Amino acid sequence: MKLKFSLVYIIGSIYPTPPPPPGSNMNNGCIKLVDADDASITVSWPALSSSSSTKYNLQYRPSTSSTDNGIDSGGALLYTSLATDLTNTQARKRNLTGAGHGFWFRVSVATKSKTRIDKNAMEYVTHNRPFQVLTMMEQSQRMEAPMVRIDSTVVSPTPNSYVAHVSWKPYDNPSLLLGYKLQMRENDGGTSWTTVAPCLSGTEVKKKNLTSKNGYTFRVRPVLRGETDTSESNLETSVSEGGNSVPFSSPTVVIGQKKSKKSSSDSGNSGLMKLFSGLPKDCLYAKGGTKSVPISEALADFDFVFLYASAGWCGPCKRYTPELIKFYNTCRNLYSQAPNTTKSVEIVFLSADHDLNGFKLYYAGMPWLAVPYDCDLREKLMAHIKVTGVPRLTVLDGKTGKILESNSVGRALDLARFTKMLK
Repeated sequence: MKLKFSLVYIIGSIYPTPPPPPGSNMNNGCIKLVDADDASITVSWPALSSSSSTKYNLQYRPSTSSTDNGIDSGGALLYTSLATDLTNTQARKRNLTGAGHGFWFRVSVATKSKTRIDKNAMEYVTHNRPFQVLTMMEQSQRMEAPMVRIDSTVVSPTPNSYVAHVSWKPYDNPSLLLGYKLQMRENDGGTSWTTVAPCLSGTEVKKKNLTSKNGYTFRVRPVLRGETDTSESNLETSVSEGGNSVPFSSPTVVIGQKKSKKSSSDSGNSGLMKLFSGLPKDCLYAKGGTKSVPISEALADFDFVFLYASAGWCGPCKRYTPELIKFYNTCRNLYSQAPNTTKSVEIVFLSADHDLNGFKLYYAGMPWLAVPYDCDLREKLMAHIKVTGVPRLTVLDGKTGKILESNSVGRALDLARFTKMLK
């Protein structure tokens, strides 16, 4: 008898995952595929140093053929640097197109020589087979990412552990559905996805015995009647198990991650800070990218926070930015002279540049804060303020995070006008 969808499974242990194929180093310290869609790939790698201040040099290139082994040997086989100062062990490459054979990635500690020619391949961490983006058809078939939260009403039997409540929307073609396959991943560099359950008939699960301070993320896919030629070994290079299966959904947000003692959520402007949840190390860039500032300090006690979506390739943006700099400097000077009668202003840059170098060049001339380019929060904030074109300047209440004006571009940059919005 089939279980009804209203049933909530409570799972303590992980369903055994088949071992990797012979010759694979899927679980031996290589770059792992975290997610992929039809235009981007997210990768993760193990920490290459015990130092918390280690920076990484991440490179990529398209695979040129089915026999391409990922070696950099000049010509079309040169790697391109995505970033040379990453502080996280996870990154997402966007705008990937036109590589039917997939993409290669490699990473090293950023203190090594920055040559593009591979002088010593042993200095890089890489992977065995190229990672694949999805086709547009595969992308359209994916389920939405599950919803996840910590469930404090259920006691987890393992000391100092917690329980995740994971739920998802039913698949839109129930006549083909056998169940749902659920996987989880610890939010730690270089870890792989693990199967929680191979074929659940419900749409909710409570996963017990979670202990990682780094937190966990989950993904799901429908298991359909008539699936053929599927294998978990395909997940080394794709978010699809192959054959005629539907790819896994995008991952959930991370839950269970232990925050620093000076967590931004403890500040008096917690409403605003919630918008910046997921910021790497809870830090924003400052001074054109030359330093990082904890968000609890960077956005403390401002009356207004402006989110500025802009790009160096955009002509109107490059004309608008000098006006905004003038407004910003004027506001800062006024506040320094009369803090009791003047509203305080901060601006956070959300880059719409095509690559990291474009972001760096454009942001270098800005006096305000910025969300790191390689952070997924940048795109989430752009979606939150409904960016469909740039430039866009959204005014937020510095305490609550409430949108006071959706787009100030084309309107007067007048502090008195903005002040009226708080009354």
